Amino acid sequence: MKISYYAFLLAEKLIDILPESVSRVIARFVAVTYYYAFSRKRVLVMKNMRRALGSGFTEREVRKTARRAALFYADYWIDFYRVGKMNKERVLERFELKNEEILEEVASRGNGILIVLPHYGSWEAGAVYLTTLGNFAAVAEVIKPMELFELFVKQREKFGIRIYPYDHNAETREKIVEALKDGQILALLCDRDLKGTGVEVEFFGEKTTLPPGPAVFSMKSGAPIFCVNVRNKKDGWVGRITEPIYANPDAPREKETKRIMQMVAERLEELIQEDPAQWHMFMSAWPSDRK
Repeated sequence: MKISYYAFLLAEKLIDILPESVSRVIARFVAVTYYYAFSRKRVLVMKNMRRALGSGFTEREVRKTARRAALFYADYWIDFYRVGKMNKERVLERFELKNEEILEEVASRGNGILIVLPHYGSWEAGAVYLTTLGNFAAVAEVIKPMELFELFVKQREKFGIRIYPYDHNAETREKIVEALKDGQILALLCDRDLKGTGVEVEFFGEKTTLPPGPAVFSMKSGAPIFCVNVRNKKDGWVGRITEPIYANPDAPREKETKRIMQMVAERLEELIQEDPAQWHMFMSAWPSDRK
């Protein structure tokens, strides 16, 4: 529906004219109101936060974390618009990255790189940093209406990001593989498989599926996989990179895909658990929640 498109246009205009502190207060009020107004959604968020927190946490702590998740999601949308309007140098001043040495060393050789992220924190701030390392692109789900998808594409182009549509088109996949072989840095969000047709993994102690894109692209292009998060902090953002995953080109494809995606799942768990409230998981991501 085009209502969502016009709602985002209105939000962008308001963020332009309002002080940042006021924008955040309004966004957080809307997010918390929505959170409490829809009980089924609230229960689902609590389930996901309970998984991410792990054992040893009380129900009160789970509820508190779930409510914080709504607030951080509001912050994400403010940052989504705000980062695109900020000077690149200003973003980089407020962005800190941990374990960046190995990523920068691989990028300096002109090799293709796969950046795999969870829906977490404010990842566009990390995208600004990645554009400083080389030719950077991201895969994005095509959403409706198309006007809204095009709005998102234009917004991300302000960060210097090329967008490949996640359209299940073989030609698109071939372009991505060739770009990786030519040194492209490519980001993919990979913590949920809404259709349930991906690779089975154990994720937070429970069987589910994740989309196989990182493994497939790595095996076809030879590009290493770096799992990354970008976490909000009071005065900016901090990112962390885990050790790279390399595909074995001689391994059987199905077995290697499963091995890689299980490693991705484990690294994403580690990154999410730094602050589960910053994980934007507000939908069913496990079969047990879809029944």
